Amino acid sequence: MKLSVLLVLLLISTSFVFNQIIKPSSLQAFSDGSVITIKFNTESELNVEKFYIERRQGTDGAFIRIASLNPKGPSLYEYIDQTAFKSSANIYQYQIRVTFSNGNVDEVVGPITVSHSVNSVKRTWGSIKAMFR
Repeated sequence: MKLSVLLVLLLISTSFVFNQIIKPSSLQAFSDGSVITIKFNTESELNVEKFYIERRQGTDGAFIRIASLNPKGPSLYEYIDQTAFKSSANIYQYQIRVTFSNGNVDEVVGPITVSHSVNSVKRTWGSIKAMFR
């Protein structure tokens, strides 16, 4: 009896591990001094409704949703955060929230931390350009 319960638990846990939508090791974020690029790979997108990119300044506080991506099948996703220069923060954290069309609980991957330094001239120029968009 104990063996059958153990086997069922093992089967459930391995099926959860192998059904991950985003490979946690594939989540990457890096700054080029101008923008921050976020990349991740998906394995399976069964019942995925949306991928939400969420960001926070520093390492404390709530994450704010900054973008959404539609699923396109297992592939490499890339999002370029062009709004990070508007803040004087140097540290950002990102996470990916996966929502499902079948009502499953959201899956969250991350956070990943990025150091981003933008000089004040670029920050001011970016704000001026944004006024005329």
